[in-house]
Amino acid sequence: MSAEVLDLLWELAAVIFAAGAVWSELKAVRKDIARLEEKQDKYNHLQERVARLEAKMENGK
Repeated sequence: MSAEVLDLLWELAAVIFAAGAVWSELKAVRKDIARLEEKQDKYNHLQERVARLEAKMENGK
């Protein structure tokens, strides 16, 4: 193999590796977003329950 072909293969391998690294980071970001959405949903439901309980307490007085 000539030096030009080896250089081309090396650059191709570097591009493939970089693409894999980017894909891995995107996958991790998606996982973090899903985790944060779940936490936000739990918090929102808590706020709704507290508001309902406060309304019940006010109506009971």
